[in-house]
Amino acid sequence: MKVGDLIREKSTGRTGIVERIDVDYFGATQAFKRYAKIERGKCIRGEMVDGFGPTKDGKQDRVMICWTDDYASYLKSGEIEVISEGR
Repeated sequence: MKVGDLIREKSTGRTGIVERIDVDYFGATQAFKRYAKIERGKCIRGEMVDGFGPTKDGKQDRVMICWTDDYASYLKSGEIEVISEGR
């Protein structure tokens, strides 16, 4: 995906043009995880971490889109799909 591409929002089907891309704006690649089973009713504290692990969505770009039917807005890169590539 790059500036000038025609895109479609996955949830609504709206179309627009990519105006700006902020790389790696949302998310992280790793997070502190608790892998051991925790009993019901027990408190979880920050020092109880077992290790590091990958996050569900990872890093995502923030994309500014100029919509055909609305004002420009930002969406996560996972919420849109490229229809055609611009120049």
